[in-house]
Amino acid sequence: MPKPTRTAGQLKAMLIARIEALPGLRGQQTDIHRGGVIGMLSEDGGPNWSVRVVTDRGTHRADIAQLIRTLQGQFDLED
Repeated sequence: MPKPTRTAGQLKAMLIARIEALPGLRGQQTDIHRGGVIGMLSEDGGPNWSVRVVTDRGTHRADIAQLIRTLQGQFDLED
């Protein structure tokens, strides 16, 4: 069954709302704030969107990565 779709702006807003709900992250700038959501080719039913990486990958947080994976599993990027 196909996943519901959202625009890049809607996905970005959803991610930011969830990130700002995490302890200590309200007002902090992340790759989602700076780079936003981008489309990508889906492989074998995988996600068709990701977040543009604009910072050092060594500073990425597992809790934010999990939020992204969760939303990727729930929504596709609208064409």
